Amino acid sequence: MRDVMTDLSPMLLFDGSPMHPLNQPPFSVQKVMLARTLTQFRERPLCGGGYDEEGLRFYDGVLGNLIRTRDSFLDSGMCESVDGFADFASHWEYHGDLYRIIGAAYVCDEGTEEPRLEMPEIKWHGMVASWSKSYNFTEGFNHVYPGRAYTFICANTLTSAGIDANKLSEFLGCFNPYTACENEVIFPMKRHYVTKVYKDITPVEFKKMMEEGAN
Repeated sequence: MRDVMTDLSPMLLFDGSPMHPLNQPPFSVQKVMLARTLTQFRERPLCGGGYDEEGLRFYDGVLGNLIRTRDSFLDSGMCESVDGFADFASHWEYHGDLYRIIGAAYVCDEGTEEPRLEMPEIKWHGMVASWSKSYNFTEGFNHVYPGRAYTFICANTLTSAGIDANKLSEFLGCFNPYTACENEVIFPMKRHYVTKVYKDITPVEFKKMMEEGAN
Protein backbone atom coordinates (compact mmCIF):
# COMPACT_ATOMS: atom_id res chain seq x y z
CA MET A 1 0.00 0.00 0.00
CA ARG A 2 1.16 3.51 -0.74
CA ASP A 3 2.71 5.69 1.94
CA VAL A 4 -0.52 7.06 3.33
CA MET A 5 1.08 8.54 6.43
CA THR A 6 1.94 11.69 4.44
CA ASP A 7 -0.64 11.40 1.66
CA LEU A 8 -3.68 13.50 2.47
CA SER A 9 -5.70 12.72 -0.69
CA PRO A 10 -8.92 10.87 0.15
CA MET A 11 -9.00 7.11 -0.43
CA LEU A 12 -12.81 7.12 -0.47
CA LEU A 13 -13.03 4.32 2.09
CA PHE A 14 -16.39 5.27 3.54
CA ASP A 15 -18.28 6.77 0.63
CA GLY A 16 -17.89 7.42 -3.09
CA SER A 17 -17.90 11.17 -2.49
CA PRO A 18 -14.58 12.84 -1.63
CA MET A 19 -16.58 15.33 0.45
CA HIS A 20 -17.90 12.72 2.89
CA PRO A 21 -16.72 13.71 6.41
CA LEU A 22 -15.15 10.30 7.12
CA ASN A 23 -13.08 10.55 3.94
CA GLN A 24 -11.37 13.77 5.01
CA PRO A 25 -8.71 12.61 7.55
CA PRO A 26 -5.47 11.00 6.33
CA PHE A 27 -5.41 7.21 6.28
CA SER A 28 -3.35 7.04 9.47
CA VAL A 29 -6.20 8.77 11.32
CA GLN A 30 -8.84 6.67 9.57
CA LYS A 31 -7.07 3.52 10.77
CA VAL A 32 -7.24 4.70 14.38
CA MET A 33 -10.93 5.50 14.01
CA LEU A 34 -11.61 2.10 12.44
CA ALA A 35 -9.65 0.27 15.14
CA ARG A 36 -11.63 1.92 17.94
CA THR A 37 -14.96 1.35 16.20
CA LEU A 38 -14.16 -2.28 15.46
CA THR A 39 -12.99 -2.92 19.03
CA GLN A 40 -16.17 -1.41 20.48
CA PHE A 41 -18.37 -3.32 18.06
CA ARG A 42 -16.72 -6.64 18.97
CA GLU A 43 -17.44 -6.04 22.65
CA ARG A 44 -21.12 -6.50 21.84
CA PRO A 45 -22.27 -10.12 22.37
CA LEU A 46 -22.17 -12.10 19.13
CA CYS A 47 -25.25 -13.94 20.40
CA GLY A 48 -27.62 -11.03 20.86
CA GLY A 49 -31.14 -11.23 22.24
CA GLY A 50 -33.04 -8.51 20.41
CA TYR A 51 -31.61 -5.48 18.64
CA ASP A 52 -30.65 -1.98 19.71
CA GLU A 53 -31.16 -0.44 16.29
CA GLU A 54 -30.34 3.09 17.44
CA GLY A 55 -27.04 1.88 18.85
CA LEU A 56 -26.24 0.09 15.60
CA ARG A 57 -26.56 3.22 13.48
CA PHE A 58 -23.15 4.53 14.47
CA TYR A 59 -21.40 1.24 13.68
CA ASP A 60 -23.30 0.86 10.43
CA GLY A 61 -22.26 4.38 9.45
CA VAL A 62 -18.60 3.34 9.70
CA LEU A 63 -18.32 -0.43 9.20
CA GLY A 64 -21.44 -0.75 7.05
CA ASN A 65 -20.24 2.05 4.81
CA LEU A 66 -17.04 0.14 4.09
CA ILE A 67 -19.10 -2.73 2.68
CA ARG A 68 -21.47 -0.48 0.74
CA THR A 69 -18.61 1.54 -0.74
CA ARG A 70 -16.82 -1.64 -1.76
CA ASP A 71 -19.98 -2.97 -3.45
CA SER A 72 -20.64 0.33 -5.19
CA PHE A 73 -17.08 0.55 -6.50
CA LEU A 74 -17.22 -3.05 -7.70
CA ASP A 75 -20.51 -2.47 -9.55
CA SER A 76 -19.14 0.65 -11.24
CA GLY A 77 -15.68 -0.77 -11.95
CA MET A 78 -13.98 1.79 -9.71
CA CYS A 79 -12.22 -0.56 -7.25
CA GLU A 80 -8.93 -0.49 -9.12
CA SER A 81 -9.18 3.13 -10.20
CA VAL A 82 -9.55 4.56 -6.67
CA ASP A 83 -5.98 4.67 -5.43
CA GLY A 84 -5.35 2.33 -2.49
CA PHE A 85 -8.92 1.06 -2.06
CA ALA A 86 -8.52 -2.41 -3.56
CA ASP A 87 -5.41 -3.05 -1.48
CA PHE A 88 -7.14 -1.89 1.69
CA ALA A 89 -10.21 -4.05 0.97
CA SER A 90 -7.97 -7.10 0.64
CA HIS A 91 -7.19 -6.75 4.36
CA TRP A 92 -10.79 -7.39 5.43
CA GLU A 93 -12.94 -8.91 2.69
CA TYR A 94 -14.66 -12.23 3.40
CA HIS A 95 -16.62 -14.18 0.80
CA GLY A 96 -18.73 -17.25 1.47
CA ASP A 97 -21.13 -18.80 3.97
CA LEU A 98 -22.11 -17.05 7.21
CA TYR A 99 -23.94 -18.11 10.35
CA ARG A 100 -25.72 -15.99 12.95
CA ILE A 101 -27.01 -17.16 16.32
CA ILE A 102 -29.78 -15.33 18.16
CA GLY A 103 -30.64 -16.10 21.76
CA ALA A 104 -33.66 -15.40 23.91
CA ALA A 105 -34.02 -12.07 25.70
CA TYR A 106 -35.59 -11.31 29.06
CA VAL A 107 -38.98 -9.60 28.82
CA CYS A 108 -41.53 -8.55 31.43
CA ASP A 109 -45.23 -9.03 30.81
CA GLU A 110 -47.53 -6.19 31.77
CA GLY A 111 -48.60 -6.49 35.37
CA THR A 112 -45.80 -8.89 36.31
CA GLU A 113 -42.43 -8.31 37.92
CA GLU A 114 -40.76 -11.61 37.04
CA PRO A 115 -38.95 -11.46 33.68
CA ARG A 116 -39.07 -14.44 31.35
CA LEU A 117 -36.97 -15.54 28.40
CA GLU A 118 -38.50 -15.05 24.99
CA MET A 119 -37.03 -15.56 21.52
CA PRO A 120 -37.10 -12.19 19.73
CA GLU A 121 -38.53 -11.73 16.27
CA ILE A 122 -35.88 -11.55 13.57
CA LYS A 123 -35.54 -7.96 12.38
CA TRP A 124 -34.11 -7.46 8.92
CA HIS A 125 -32.94 -3.92 9.68
CA GLY A 126 -30.28 -3.91 6.94
CA MET A 127 -27.54 -2.66 9.25
CA VAL A 128 -24.41 -4.57 10.21
CA ALA A 129 -24.57 -7.44 12.68
CA SER A 130 -22.21 -10.07 14.05
CA TRP A 131 -22.00 -13.30 12.06
CA SER A 132 -19.50 -16.17 12.13
CA LYS A 133 -17.62 -18.11 9.48
CA SER A 134 -18.10 -21.21 11.66
CA TYR A 135 -21.30 -23.15 12.26
CA ASN A 136 -19.83 -24.69 15.41
CA PHE A 137 -21.31 -22.64 18.26
CA THR A 138 -20.79 -25.40 20.83
CA GLU A 139 -17.47 -24.02 22.08
CA GLY A 140 -15.52 -20.78 22.20
CA PHE A 141 -18.53 -18.44 22.38
CA ASN A 142 -19.34 -16.46 25.52
CA HIS A 143 -22.90 -16.77 26.78
CA VAL A 144 -23.80 -19.54 24.33
CA TYR A 145 -24.99 -22.78 25.93
CA PRO A 146 -24.77 -25.98 23.84
CA GLY A 147 -27.99 -27.44 25.25
CA ARG A 148 -30.18 -24.31 25.04
CA ALA A 149 -32.46 -23.57 22.06
CA TYR A 150 -31.59 -20.67 19.73
CA THR A 151 -32.43 -19.29 16.32
CA PHE A 152 -29.77 -19.86 13.63
CA ILE A 153 -29.56 -17.92 10.37
CA CYS A 154 -27.52 -19.19 7.42
CA ALA A 155 -26.48 -16.74 4.71
CA ASN A 156 -23.99 -16.21 1.90
CA THR A 157 -22.23 -13.00 0.91
CA LEU A 158 -22.96 -13.60 -2.81
CA THR A 159 -21.30 -10.76 -4.77
CA SER A 160 -20.92 -8.60 -1.66
CA ALA A 161 -18.31 -9.09 1.07
CA GLY A 162 -18.29 -9.26 4.83
CA ILE A 163 -15.68 -7.75 7.12
CA ASP A 164 -13.48 -10.48 8.55
CA ALA A 165 -13.04 -9.06 12.05
CA ASN A 166 -9.88 -11.06 12.86
CA LYS A 167 -8.26 -10.13 9.56
CA LEU A 168 -9.07 -6.43 9.83
CA SER A 169 -8.17 -6.16 13.52
CA GLU A 170 -4.78 -7.73 12.81
CA PHE A 171 -4.17 -5.19 10.05
CA LEU A 172 -5.26 -2.31 12.30
CA GLY A 173 -3.19 -3.49 15.27
CA CYS A 174 -6.14 -4.22 17.58
CA PHE A 175 -6.25 -8.03 17.33
CA ASN A 176 -7.95 -9.70 20.31
CA PRO A 177 -6.90 -13.36 20.84
CA TYR A 178 -9.75 -13.88 23.32
CA THR A 179 -12.45 -13.38 20.70
CA ALA A 180 -10.54 -14.77 17.71
CA CYS A 181 -12.18 -18.20 18.10
CA GLU A 182 -15.58 -16.68 17.25
CA ASN A 183 -14.42 -16.21 13.63
CA GLU A 184 -16.57 -13.09 13.51
CA VAL A 185 -17.69 -11.56 10.25
CA ILE A 186 -19.51 -8.22 10.19
CA PHE A 187 -22.29 -8.26 7.63
CA PRO A 188 -25.75 -6.70 7.16
CA MET A 189 -28.99 -8.26 8.36
CA LYS A 190 -30.72 -8.50 4.97
CA ARG A 191 -33.10 -11.22 3.77
CA HIS A 192 -31.47 -11.06 0.35
CA TYR A 193 -28.43 -13.00 1.56
CA VAL A 194 -30.23 -15.56 3.75
CA THR A 195 -30.35 -19.18 2.65
CA LYS A 196 -32.04 -20.82 5.65
CA VAL A 197 -33.40 -20.10 9.12
CA TYR A 198 -33.58 -22.72 11.88
CA LYS A 199 -35.62 -21.99 14.99
CA ASP A 200 -35.69 -23.60 18.42
CA ILE A 201 -32.70 -25.90 18.01
CA THR A 202 -29.55 -26.22 20.11
CA PRO A 203 -25.98 -25.48 18.98
CA VAL A 204 -25.28 -29.22 19.21
CA GLU A 205 -28.19 -30.01 16.90
CA PHE A 206 -27.26 -27.20 14.50
CA LYS A 207 -23.64 -28.36 14.26
CA LYS A 208 -24.78 -31.91 13.52
CA MET A 209 -27.17 -30.71 10.81
CA MET A 210 -24.44 -28.68 9.12
CA GLU A 211 -21.99 -31.56 9.26
CA GLU A 212 -24.59 -33.80 7.66
CA GLY A 213 -25.08 -31.33 4.83
CA ALA A 214 -28.42 -29.81 5.78
CA ASN A 215 -29.88 -27.36 3.32
